[in-house]
Amino acid sequence: MESAVVCGADALAARARDELAASGLRPLRLRAVGTDSLTAQEKTVADRAARGWENTRIAEELGIRERAVELLLSGVFRKIGTDLAGLPELLRHAENRPAPGTPPR
Repeated sequence: MESAVVCGADALAARARDELAASGLRPLRLRAVGTDSLTAQEKTVADRAARGWENTRIAEELGIRERAVELLLSGVFRKIGTDLAGLPELLRHAENRPAPGTPPR
């Protein structure tokens, strides 16, 4: 069911939920996927890193230690499945993506 949601197959995901409910089971809550899974601070750090800011500059701007920036970025990379090189493209793609459940235009 989660794969159906990630792929945008909302009708299939809805049917899977209905089938689970009909069988007396309750579907698990879907995990946040991609940039939706990031905390506000992770999004802020990721955005600045994607713009080419050095970790030192990010740390100074946010009033945190450089090590905290490193840890936040490692969490970002793990959650969204990319590295620093792929971060700008992934964030750009996420900004243009419609909200989950929004009908296509």
